[in-house]
Amino acid sequence: MAVSSASVSLPSYPDSDYAEIFVVRHGKTAWNSEGRVQGQADIELSESGRKQAVAVTNRLSSEPKIGAIYSSDLQRAFETAQIIAVKCGGLEVVKDLDLRERHMGDLQGLRYCELSKTNPIGYEALVSKDEDRELPGGGESSVQLFERCKSALLRIGRKHKGERAVVVTHGACIETLYKWANAKGSYAGKIDNASVAVFVLCGEDNWTLKMWGDIPWPSFPSMTIPIPVLHNPSFSNQLVTNSPHPDYAEIVVVRHGETAWNATAKIQGHLDVELNENGREQAAVVADRLSREAKASVIYSSDLQRAFETAQIIASKCGGLEVVKDSELRERNLGDLQGHVYHEIAKTNPIAYKAFISKNEDEEIPGGGESLVQLFDRSTSALLRIGLKHKGERVVVVTHGGFIRALYKWACPNGRPGKVLNTSVSVFHLYGEDKWTLKVWSDVSHLSKTRFLESGFGGDRNSG
Repeated sequence: MAVSSASVSLPSYPDSDYAEIFVVRHGKTAWNSEGRVQGQADIELSESGRKQAVAVTNRLSSEPKIGAIYSSDLQRAFETAQIIAVKCGGLEVVKDLDLRERHMGDLQGLRYCELSKTNPIGYEALVSKDEDRELPGGGESSVQLFERCKSALLRIGRKHKGERAVVVTHGACIETLYKWANAKGSYAGKIDNASVAVFVLCGEDNWTLKMWGDIPWPSFPSMTIPIPVLHNPSFSNQLVTNSPHPDYAEIVVVRHGETAWNATAKIQGHLDVELNENGREQAAVVADRLSREAKASVIYSSDLQRAFETAQIIASKCGGLEVVKDSELRERNLGDLQGHVYHEIAKTNPIAYKAFISKNEDEEIPGGGESLVQLFDRSTSALLRIGLKHKGERVVVVTHGGFIRALYKWACPNGRPGKVLNTSVSVFHLYGEDKWTLKVWSDVSHLSKTRFLESGFGGDRNSG
């Protein structure tokens, strides 16, 4: 895999096999500010909501061409969509009733903080774990909301293959889409007004959550990371706060820089291969990026050279932070496949190759290699251990492609991670043993002005 010297540019359209859907929550309303339940009550934007809509418009107008804009027919969403449309080529806004907020029945118009007293029956239904339970007064159940929102997004995605579309909708709708993308119950966190999430829909039922909770309006001191150039179809424009919230740890997960073995498609696994010159340049660029973001308190690294050297380069640029070696952050042990060129292993070691491509996730690779389940358990345990130790802090973890892909599976069990490129950055928020959110996935915006194209990084399941 030779590194190209061509410059990187954003593609004009996604690949024709998928649709890229930017899902935007409407701007703020007076009822949002008052803490009132809106549901399908038709409330207009407040002045601050209109300002938020302008901010998200500026964000979306800087993306490659948007092909369509859909909106809930409720005023607060439709007005947000119209403001976006003006800046995005004057596109028509298509009203879609299926994008409405959850119908909250008798709870609509009441203050959230008073529901348990003012309408205890409705409140009991709202907090019930029975997802088929409808809200009194014609309100929807969680299942009804889920089916409506999921069907709407799939319908839009299938209609706009090869395009980018914007969908302006509501908080509960977006939360249920997150649950669709994270079936094992990860925590969506707060869905702010005018925040942006990006879903990629492939085929009839394959989808990936590529970016979550991007807030394009500064409600707190922040730093904007430039819009990245990513492997299709990933885009993000995260705002990085000066420090994480005390309730969670912010874990910035970085893949090591390129090695000679990455460049020649050799399987590395636990073999200790050093960075090549390209890898050191990549590490310097990601180090510069991280030095301009919110301050990290510590850097953890796999003890393998390619990761540890990347971590040291980052540390030198980030105030000389300590680098803590952690062998649990190593790449997957690939046993007898290590050291072989990937495209030759079907012939050179057919038994190990068969184990490697097996759909049995408990199957270990011959020669002491790990199964996918073993890798998953090790990766998630390591990240949880670090996150629980550093609540309220920002931490950098430098590790490997297979390890990071396992974390994606943890966050998005039904999604497809695509390539995890050398020095790509992913951000996880860990709230506790079972509450976590994937905030940024595989961002390589820092490499957009370098000569490194995607084809030069490796980054699929074979490269380590």
